[in-house]
Amino acid sequence: MPAPKEGGIKGFLTRAGASFYAGGLFMKEKGWVLAKKAGNVGFMVATTSIVVLMPLIFEIMREGQMIEADKLQVKELRQQGYSDGQLTELGFPKVAMGLSPAVLKSS
Repeated sequence: MPAPKEGGIKGFLTRAGASFYAGGLFMKEKGWVLAKKAGNVGFMVATTSIVVLMPLIFEIMREGQMIEADKLQVKELRQQGYSDGQLTELGFPKVAMGLSPAVLKSS
């Protein structure tokens, strides 16, 4: 003969406690699996970002150095009497000559 099921609030709390315990064990097991997958995804995103973004950052820094060098050269050439048109023909970018790019000008 099976044990009679407890009823009322005591039975509810007993069943709820067992259910919460089983749910906690299930979530603990699935949480480790999820954490492992999240760690793998995070590692892939981090390494891909390093491989892709670091060269871009280095290129931006190098371009800034080139613009500074061009600005110094433009300054020396202007002291020698070169005009903006002549400097443009020599291939200096507008940024190096202190002019704003066409995309920043309002129409």
